[in-house]
Amino acid sequence: MRNSLLSILLSTFLFTCSNSEDLETGEIDVLYTAQKWQLVRMSGSFENSETTGENMEWQEFYVFNPDGSFLKRRDTAGAVFEATGTFVLMEYGNDEADYLELTYASGENLIGSCNGDRTEVLVFRSSLALSNTWQACDGPGLDYVLVKD
Repeated sequence: MRNSLLSILLSTFLFTCSNSEDLETGEIDVLYTAQKWQLVRMSGSFENSETTGENMEWQEFYVFNPDGSFLKRRDTAGAVFEATGTFVLMEYGNDEADYLELTYASGENLIGSCNGDRTEVLVFRSSLALSNTWQACDGPGLDYVLVKD
């Protein structure tokens, strides 16, 4: 059902916009090429617990593909873990923010979620910044930036 919804949404954007590969949903660009989002900052629930760059506990990135699939890759002290699944662009109630709801098909140990299920939610802070929502339930705050080639 979600794949069908994503296909309909993407098709609608394609047919209603003219000759542009970058389309906007609110203030968020929807690109029809793969997007890589790199973890740049981790924070905890304690004051002054922010780490960046090589000082972070792990290195991580997402790749979001135009077909609605994603790859998440985490490197922790030389051990590499990967997860895959699908995603949809979401809005919740009266909240004006745009969200990505990820559903994991593999790599469940990488899910950062308050729900305890196979889903993870990320929120767009801007067209170039994305954050997890795991910190709402005492998980780490994770901030990502769009990597442009």
